[in-house]
Amino acid sequence: MNLLRCALAASAFVIVSGTHASAEWRPPDLRPTSASQTEVLATYAKAAGVVERRFAERRERWTYVNGSRRLPVQVTVRGADFRAALALGTAQYSAGRSDGVRWRADANGITHATLSDDQGDAVDRLPQSIFPFPTTDCELAGESNRFGAAWVLADRAPRDKPHWFYVDKANGTIEHEITREGARTVVTTFDRFEPVGGARRPQHWRVSNGDAANDLDVTVDSIVPEALGEVDVAIPQLRRTFAAIPLESGAVRLPAFFMRSRIVVDVDLDGQHAPFILDTGTASITLDRRVAERRGWSPVLEHATVPQMRVGALTLSDVSTLAIPMGPPGILGYDFFAGHVVHIDYAHGTVEVLTPEAARSAFADPGNAVMAAYFDEGIPLVRAAFGSASGDRFVLDSGSPSLYVLEPFARKYAGEIAAHWSPATFPGGRTQLESQYLEGSIVVNARRAALFGFGPWLFENVVVGVQDQNSRPDGLDMLFDGIVGTDEMAAFEWWFDYDGGRIAMRRNSVR
Repeated sequence: MNLLRCALAASAFVIVSGTHASAEWRPPDLRPTSASQTEVLATYAKAAGVVERRFAERRERWTYVNGSRRLPVQVTVRGADFRAALALGTAQYSAGRSDGVRWRADANGITHATLSDDQGDAVDRLPQSIFPFPTTDCELAGESNRFGAAWVLADRAPRDKPHWFYVDKANGTIEHEITREGARTVVTTFDRFEPVGGARRPQHWRVSNGDAANDLDVTVDSIVPEALGEVDVAIPQLRRTFAAIPLESGAVRLPAFFMRSRIVVDVDLDGQHAPFILDTGTASITLDRRVAERRGWSPVLEHATVPQMRVGALTLSDVSTLAIPMGPPGILGYDFFAGHVVHIDYAHGTVEVLTPEAARSAFADPGNAVMAAYFDEGIPLVRAAFGSASGDRFVLDSGSPSLYVLEPFARKYAGEIAAHWSPATFPGGRTQLESQYLEGSIVVNARRAALFGFGPWLFENVVVGVQDQNSRPDGLDMLFDGIVGTDEMAAFEWWFDYDGGRIAMRRNSVR
């Protein structure tokens, strides 16, 4: 069974619509065009041709060239769904699209949808334009001379981030595609167009995000039509999660301490200890690239494998990590939370990992509130409200201190915010802040709201940062309604059940 698909179909949470945000990142080279969208799409359709029905299901073999490495990639396509799989040594990675949802799976077998993942992943740089995409999701954004004369189409699939297609004016083919991963601009350049199954498509492309270590030259080695089943494009279901030494209580206490707005956990990395941040707002286990290099776990396409990782009594071998430059040695994200219930007690400064059976009493306790949460994007998204202004995509982020509302929410409720949220100041007296994340930056203005609530709980007279325009080149488009950080989270005791799609919470009696 496709677990991700079922969760998405059953979820009551709202997926961001195709309407684009007014503060959305756009390629800086865009300029107005006198062409019509109908004209551009017709030119593209004529150049691209029509795929023969037998090629709607097919197997493809590609080769990724990354520096001196040659990495074979196996691709399966079934209608609008696809899956690409490759190995980095013995570590197996895959990514694809299922029912319109882009997803990726690391070598731990942990899968999440990619809509909320601003960090991106150098392993998963699959161009949108070489797979089936409905032109109804596209709009003409302008034209550009950046790569030569081209019209630019913005493809805004409802469950995906924007893809910018550069349609060459001379021949009508999409010769460049641009996407944005946090602060990074990913440019794909296509060439060697050849007829395949009734359509013209590139047989080679180059992917670059400005870091030469992640550059990819991709060659299509073969395309073979073949009748495929759903299993051939299915999301991987085999997961490797941290295993605990059996304890009668079903609970393991972690070596953790609370430092200002963060929870720091002692992690044994194959015999050497390092402080990791326990972060509900991160979609993977993340390792500082310098740590990986010093230990001889040479990162490839931003990934490194740790031979063994131990967190208290929890262990996992051959751990797939995202290895990127960052300040702390590491972050325990979604992969660590999967398979268990994580209990965070801010009042007493403790963190436990529970079996689902041991956590059952917390979710049955009438003194606890149980809140539905959506975890399929690798982070906990919940419903929250400022009076009548509400949204379903607020991130509970144990790695961030502050309460923010982001552009989608601020745009939707601009009138309410202007009329009823008064100007305020952040601690230190500033009215505007620039918040820096691993993925990039946002700018927020201080406002004071009368009420803020999630679950059954209400906060009164709260200061909230409202996202504003950000002209910095690392400015982020976060597709959330907001961020609930530790200023509010520390008022509660938490039980996170990622697999069960729920959270239990209890107000701290000591606050």
